[in-house]
Amino acid sequence: MDNVSRRKQSIVAGGLTSSAGIFLSKVMGILYVVPFTAIAGEHNLTYYARAYSIYDIVLNVTIAGIPYAIATMIAKYVVRDDYKTVVLIRKLSTGILLVTGFIAMLTVFVFAGPIAGFTVKAAPGTEVYERTRVVFMIISASMFFAPFLSSFRGFHQGLKNLRSYAFSQVLEQFIRILFLLGMGILAVYFFNRDSIWAVYFAIGASSISAIAAILYFMVVDRRDYPVILDKAKRQATPPIKTKDLLRELLTISIPYVIISFLGSNANIANFIFFNQAMIAHGETIEQTNLLFSLLSFTCLKLVSIPAVVSMGFSIAIIPYLTTAVERQDFKLARKYIEDALDTVLYLGVPLCFYLFAISEEIYYTMYGSANYVLGGYVLSLSSFIALFGTFNPVVSQLMMNLRLRKVNIRNLLIGFLIAIATIYPFTYVLGFPGIILSSITSSLYITVSNLYAIHKTSNFGFRMMIKRLIVVLMGIGSMQIVFMLLRLFGLEVVQPNRLVSLFNLGIYGLLGLIAYLGMTGMFSLPQILFSLDFTKLKAKVLRK
Repeated sequence: MDNVSRRKQSIVAGGLTSSAGIFLSKVMGILYVVPFTAIAGEHNLTYYARAYSIYDIVLNVTIAGIPYAIATMIAKYVVRDDYKTVVLIRKLSTGILLVTGFIAMLTVFVFAGPIAGFTVKAAPGTEVYERTRVVFMIISASMFFAPFLSSFRGFHQGLKNLRSYAFSQVLEQFIRILFLLGMGILAVYFFNRDSIWAVYFAIGASSISAIAAILYFMVVDRRDYPVILDKAKRQATPPIKTKDLLRELLTISIPYVIISFLGSNANIANFIFFNQAMIAHGETIEQTNLLFSLLSFTCLKLVSIPAVVSMGFSIAIIPYLTTAVERQDFKLARKYIEDALDTVLYLGVPLCFYLFAISEEIYYTMYGSANYVLGGYVLSLSSFIALFGTFNPVVSQLMMNLRLRKVNIRNLLIGFLIAIATIYPFTYVLGFPGIILSSITSSLYITVSNLYAIHKTSNFGFRMMIKRLIVVLMGIGSMQIVFMLLRLFGLEVVQPNRLVSLFNLGIYGLLGLIAYLGMTGMFSLPQILFSLDFTKLKAKVLRK
C-alpha cells in the first residue's frame, strides 16, 4: 500500500471510529424512545425536549470551544515532544471547565423559574410552569458534569486515542438509558407516581451517565497518563508559560464558542419563537406542543443519525490536521480535508435520503402507530435540516483550519440573523413548513458563503467533489427506484405486527443500500474513498 493510501486510511479510519461510537450512541438513543414514551406519556415529552434545548444552548455558550482547543493544543505539543506543556494544558483546562460548569449549573438552577416562564409563557403556580421549572433545575446538574467529562475527551482526542473517545460515548449512553428506564419503571409502575417522574429521572440520568464516563476515563488514565508524566519528568526544557497557554486556549476556544452558538440558530430560534409563531398561525397549544416534541425529540433523534458522520470526522480531523500543519505538510493537510469532505458526502447523503424517502415507514417502526403520519411528515421535512447538519460541521472545521475564523463567524452570524428574522413570518404564512424553510434558508446561506470563502482563499477546486456528488445523487436515484418497486410489489412496512414492520423496513434498507453501493461502485467511488482493492480482496478470500 502506498503512502497516500496509508495517510488516507489514517484520517478515514479515525473518522469512522469516532462516527461508529456516535452512531451506536444515537441508535441506542432511538431504541429507548418507545418504552420511555410508554412510561412517561407522550404529553410529557415536551418537558423532556425543553430541558435538553436549554442544556444544548447553555453548553454551546459556555464550553463548546474548550474541548476542541484542548485537542488541538495537546496534538500540537505532543508533536513537539513538549510533554511538560501537555501536562500543564491538562491541569489548566480541567480547572477551567470545572469552574465554568459550576457557574453554568448555578445560573440555570437559580433562574430556572424565570426561564421557564419566558419559554412556555405560563404564570407561576400553573402545572406547565412548575414542571418546566423542575426539569430545568434537574438538568442544571448535568451542566457541571458534562464540562468535566469534556476535559477528558478533549485530552484523549488530542492524543488520537479515538477508540477510548468512542467507547466513552457508548458507555455514557448505555448507562443513561439503563438508569432512565429502570427508575422510570420503578417510579410509575411500582410506586404509582405520576408519569412526569419518568421525565424527571430521564433528565437526571444524564448526570449519572456522565459520572460513569468520567470514571471510565480515570481508569484509562491509569494506563496512559503515567507514560506522559514520565516523559515530562525526563524533559529538560521548561513548559510554555501558563499565561501564554491561557491566551492560546482562549484564542482557539472563543471562536469555537461563538461558532457553536451561532450554529445552533435553528435550535435557538425554535426555543424562543416556536410556540408564538405556531399559535399565531392558528394552531392550538396542544398541537403546537405535539409538533415541538416531534421536531425536538422523536424526529430529532432520527435526524441526528446522519450528522454522526460529520461529527466523527470533525473530531478526527482536529488532531490529524493539527499534526500535518505543525509539520508544515500542507499537501497532506489538504488531502485530509478532501478525504473528510468526500467521505461525509458519500455516507451522509444516502442516510438523509432514507429519512426523506421512507419517513413514515421509519417513524412507524421506531415509535408505533401514534401520530405516525404526522411524525413521518415532520421527519421528511426535517431530513433537509439533516442534510445541512451533516455537511456544515466539516465545512466549518475546514474554515477554522484555514484560519478563516472571522469569516466563518461573520457568515454564521448572518445565517443566525436570517433564522431569527424568517422563522416568525415564514411560520405565520406557511405553518409548520415555515419552521423548516427558515432553517434551510439560514443553512443554505452558511454553506454557500463558507464554500465560496474556502475557494477564494485557498484556490481549492470543487470540481472533483461535484463530480463525486453527482455519482452520489445517481446512487440515491437508484435507491428511490428500489423503494418504488418494493411499494409496487406490495411490501408494506406499516403492519399491526411491529416485528414484521421491522423486518420489512430492513428489506427496504438493505436493498436500498445494495442499489446505492452498486451504482456508486460502477464509478469506483467507494473504492477510491476507502482505498479498496476488490481484486486483492477476492484473492485473499479464495486463498482462505
